[in-house]
Amino acid sequence: MNVRALQDAFVVRIEREFADWQYVALRRHLRKRFPGGDWLIHFAFVNHPADFDVVVDVAVQFAARGNLCIIGASLGNIEGSGQARYNVSTEAEANASAARAAAHFQRVGLPFLEHYSEVANVLACLKQGGPGARLISPLEHLHIQQIAVLESLSHAV
Repeated sequence: MNVRALQDAFVVRIEREFADWQYVALRRHLRKRFPGGDWLIHFAFVNHPADFDVVVDVAVQFAARGNLCIIGASLGNIEGSGQARYNVSTEAEANASAARAAAHFQRVGLPFLEHYSEVANVLACLKQGGPGARLISPLEHLHIQQIAVLESLSHAV
């Protein structure tokens, strides 16, 4: 099976794992709306000649007056283990890797999304700075801008 077919098999299985999420093929992510924004689960495919690895990251997207604030991190970085990859070289591995990624999300990604869906939690983290702020938003020069967007959201409520 070629790499593209394996990727398609992975996506089919991941869509089943997340039946209540919308898959956006162009962006290779799943989206789920929550009051105040969107949750995203993104799948990056690291291609090799005969197989590929999947890296999963999660994000919370807030929008205010035409501005976006997106915070997120890879599942491995959230749990402090470094980049987590799921290898796929057969259709059976596509199914198994999708199931492992979904379980990893439930254990690590979902609590992250739930916590950072609260604007106050994101603001506190970004204002504190340091490793926590760099985890959810690695481009430190954007933190001031993100804080402004989030503060406009919190004042609108």
